[in-house]
Amino acid sequence: MRAFAVFLAVCLLAGCASKPDYYISPAPVTIPKTATYWLDTFDVEVVGKNERFLPDDKVRQQLGVDLVDRLLSAKRYAPSKDKADYLLDVSIVYTRHIPDSKGGLSTLIVDDNTILASVDFSYQVKVKKAGSEVLHFAKTRENLVPAGVMGEAQKWKTMGGILTNSGNSSVERFYTGVLSRDIVDDLLDIPSR
Repeated sequence: MRAFAVFLAVCLLAGCASKPDYYISPAPVTIPKTATYWLDTFDVEVVGKNERFLPDDKVRQQLGVDLVDRLLSAKRYAPSKDKADYLLDVSIVYTRHIPDSKGGLSTLIVDDNTILASVDFSYQVKVKKAGSEVLHFAKTRENLVPAGVMGEAQKWKTMGGILTNSGNSSVERFYTGVLSRDIVDDLLDIPSR
């Protein structure tokens, strides 16, 4: 029993401390902690279409603006493409989980396709210099729900949307406003060597 408890604790700690695996080219890569970036390409695929929630182009726009704003705040976004130390190719898959019981018992409580239960957020980032890839990394975060102080307010709005059967479409702006933080954190954690 004790061995199982230790194994479980190690698994939990390993999951909490996970970082993406960085692919680094065979040649040594040195990216200074003050390097600036420019968003060269930005692709977003939205999975889970629903007219109650943001259109695909709006999800793409908000995720892109959030990413650039976070890099600007960190003083890591270049004033122009020509002045950037590195160019970024970012590819995102944003997956909505919208429950549909197809007329089941839960439909008596809340209409199908009205609640955004969670989001999966997957991304790959390629870092380029002089037209060549220097390194890339990727991460998948599954079943994300609002967290933190602002997330608690969104959870209460979702509960209100369930109780009033009005849905929780406003929660999506929360997701598009915070998810790019993961990409920026991973960029800032790129190992220099």
